[in-house]
Amino acid sequence: MLQVLLTVLVALHLLLVDVAMVGPLVCVWLEWRDTRYAERAAGRLGKTWAGLVNWTLAGGITLGCLLLAIRWRMDDRAYFSAVAAIPLGRLWFGLGELLFSFGCMGAYVALWNRWRNHRLMHRALAIAAAANLLMHFPALFTIISVLTTRADQWGQVLDRAGYQRLLLDAEVVPRVIHVWLAAFAANGVLLMVFGLRLGDDESQPALRRRLIQRGAWLGLAPTLLQIPVGLWLVLQMPDAARQPLLGGDWLSSGLFLGSLFLALHLIHTLSAIAQGDQEPKLIHRSVAILLALVLLMVGTRACLHERALGPLGSSGDRPAALHRTEIAFQ
Repeated sequence: MLQVLLTVLVALHLLLVDVAMVGPLVCVWLEWRDTRYAERAAGRLGKTWAGLVNWTLAGGITLGCLLLAIRWRMDDRAYFSAVAAIPLGRLWFGLGELLFSFGCMGAYVALWNRWRNHRLMHRALAIAAAANLLMHFPALFTIISVLTTRADQWGQVLDRAGYQRLLLDAEVVPRVIHVWLAAFAANGVLLMVFGLRLGDDESQPALRRRLIQRGAWLGLAPTLLQIPVGLWLVLQMPDAARQPLLGGDWLSSGLFLGSLFLALHLIHTLSAIAQGDQEPKLIHRSVAILLALVLLMVGTRACLHERALGPLGSSGDRPAALHRTEIAFQ
């Protein structure tokens, strides 16, 4: 039961972070529609979305802290050994990056009307917030996840060169790209939902259709790209993780096959919407499919991670490197 709860919390955390990472770019596009074509409803939606980005980032951080506390309570030796291998300065720098993104998006919302004559500078704030989150955090947390299965690197702190080598690690790169694509897809589906909420107001039918169609394409393109990236990711997995996925464990294989089915179903649904079929039931279906897909993917990853760890993460003894990190934070 606890594992199911953790899967739901991780899925929700990822969805919130996805909106926070790519949402600023959607805001820029909506504001551009307002400025270029006088679509005031798009401008209002852009400002609302910008506020939503700050809330989703705050929610993602809160859930991340909760999950970290749960891991600590469960005495997750592997995870905290991996965290201890990250240079302490890099962790503090990550905190500064979060504050930077908050600051950029806060200023973006606050200056929405005041910088109407300085739109390039205004848009730069949102682009900087998005680029900061996309470039740093998927890589950081992917490296931590990868290190949990590499016990030979526990008990030592990476130097700058070692951390940079891991940024280009064969297992890290496809997982980071996978996160980026998922973030764009999630924002595409959310854009369709906001487009649908404009209703059938006679003054906004063209904008409504445009938002839904653009959202469908924004969701469809990265979902299609997930197929080759997913294959790349599977090929780079350690054997201990790949074998359960390919039939060595019925639960892992079942969740993986379910994920593939949902991904194909999502592609089919988004394709229909992108080509003009904008029935509300299709949009609602795409939202449900996306939520179920994220849950199954998180569940699959959790199963594979547990198999890959084996006995590594079960010990109650925290490594000395973690103890040094605790002292440094105190």
